[in-house]
Amino acid sequence: MMRVVLRLVLLLVVLVAATPLVALVAATPLLAGAFKASIERLPTDQGEPFELVLSLAGRDSLEPPNVTPLSKDFDILDRRKRSRMDTVAGQRVEVNEWVLTLVAKHAGRLTIPALSVGGETSASIDLTIAPGAAIEPPDDEPLSLAVDVQGTPPFFLQSEIPVVVRMFDRVGALEATAGQPEADGASFTPDGGLKTYSRVFGRQRFRVVELRYVMRPQRTGTIQIPSVALKASIPTSPPGAQEQARTLGRPAMPWLGGGFNAGRKVTVYSNPVEVEVRPRPAGVTGWFLPARSATLRESWSRPPGEARVGGALVRTLRLEVKGASPGQLPPLAAPEVEGVRQYADEGKPEATSVDGGVGAVVETRVSVVPTRAGTVTLPAISVPWWNIAANRAETATLPAVTLTVAASADGSAPRAQASPVAVPAPSPADDGPQDGWNVRDVLAVLAVTVLVVGTVFYSGRRRRPAEAERAPDPTYPGAVRPVGSGRMAGRPALAPLDVEAAARALDVACRSNDAAAAHRAWLTLARAMGGMGGEAPRTPGMAQAVAELNQHLYAGDGTAWDGRALRKALAAERRAAKARNGRKARGLQPLYPTSR
Repeated sequence: MMRVVLRLVLLLVVLVAATPLVALVAATPLLAGAFKASIERLPTDQGEPFELVLSLAGRDSLEPPNVTPLSKDFDILDRRKRSRMDTVAGQRVEVNEWVLTLVAKHAGRLTIPALSVGGETSASIDLTIAPGAAIEPPDDEPLSLAVDVQGTPPFFLQSEIPVVVRMFDRVGALEATAGQPEADGASFTPDGGLKTYSRVFGRQRFRVVELRYVMRPQRTGTIQIPSVALKASIPTSPPGAQEQARTLGRPAMPWLGGGFNAGRKVTVYSNPVEVEVRPRPAGVTGWFLPARSATLRESWSRPPGEARVGGALVRTLRLEVKGASPGQLPPLAAPEVEGVRQYADEGKPEATSVDGGVGAVVETRVSVVPTRAGTVTLPAISVPWWNIAANRAETATLPAVTLTVAASADGSAPRAQASPVAVPAPSPADDGPQDGWNVRDVLAVLAVTVLVVGTVFYSGRRRRPAEAERAPDPTYPGAVRPVGSGRMAGRPALAPLDVEAAARALDVACRSNDAAAAHRAWLTLARAMGGMGGEAPRTPGMAQAVAELNQHLYAGDGTAWDGRALRKALAAERRAAKARNGRKARGLQPLYPTSR
């Protein structure tokens, strides 16, 4: 009897071991076309490097992708590979990515051609590169810092202006720390993390480190960005070594100065930059949207001709704007009209490519539920914007839509609904037939059977003491990497933000009803509580107060701003942030807690 049980256990173990292989084979058709190309950040002009990501899902390739076709229009500054796990068609698969740092050789409409790896080919990508000044070190020093304002003028009040800080290093700095840009009359928000690549200027090879920010002007006129300081430690070397290395086009070796820790403390300053900010054009009222193009589009879940009393039609409104950032896009709303009930979700603006250039897009889904039979006309939807290329006001418009609504199947009127109609999202796991057992169900039952049989068979074995299992392994003690060593050495670092100071600044701005100062203080506080990019309010009250502040700053209705609502919402926002941080500190509770 025992021999039969052992054979059964062995057979089931083999079946369980084959489960990943069966799942991979089942997922293979779903991974067709798994090699894709994407751009993480579109360049604003010719001199700006950008990253092209080539992703291969479900498998790896011993040979890297063939990137030779890129050399026609682009220079490859850096290459690296990374791996991550992702969910593709309901399956957890490994995704291998090759990241290329590119810079355009010339301006104009360019195409990233189709690339291939392992018998698969990616789709081509079209993009438009605006003319721009070439990126070069500001001087002939071994270490230098430059501040560049990107984007194309004119710049208007409350617009979002990209600013980049670049460190040029040709001596191998041991450590470096750069300050954040500041200006009287503007706020600066970090935009992403560090980007590092190598580039040759003349006969010298430089390591370039980039930090990006978003500048938001709070007043018109000339705003000057003072010099930014860079404090660094550069390696020392015997007399003549620097000149010899410079002649050979190589950086000086750190050990020539007497050791890896030897270095000379230096401070360098960037160039000051002036930005001219224009006021809102005369006669423009409401939400001000300066851009290069703006387009409104719509789509329907079903043809509007199929409208029926009580039946929901999902209408998707999409605003695509070229030359604007997500924060500048106005909210989309469908006008109310008799004969239908409309429930709209809150669209979230996102940065994306629009007509091959940098832009933003926002989508709003509206559930349209007719309440009576007959003809119902949904009014036209318009979004005014300012064409900065032609220097005139224009309007993006969706024409009116007329619905011919049929009576419901039973002739009854729709019931009143207290909440919006839910728009279910399609799930990959719902595809295919649902009747009967599939391979995954059978394997799951077999795995449970193996677990039960194994538990019974080995129930007599003695367990190790729980204290021994929890004892730390003395062969792997924890260690802390010293500052200035490892892969992060020499990269400009950002100083931590003071939450209490930012909260006090916001409170003072609210008491004095200073909308511009409150906006700057909120951005600083949000980053301090949630890190880079953590600007989303956590409580509904704070979200409403921030929305009202943005409405006042961007819409420009001429009324005074009252900071009492934002100041009241600040306390609840900070309590929510502390509760969230407390949950992170405590960690996850055990799934099966044991009683004592």
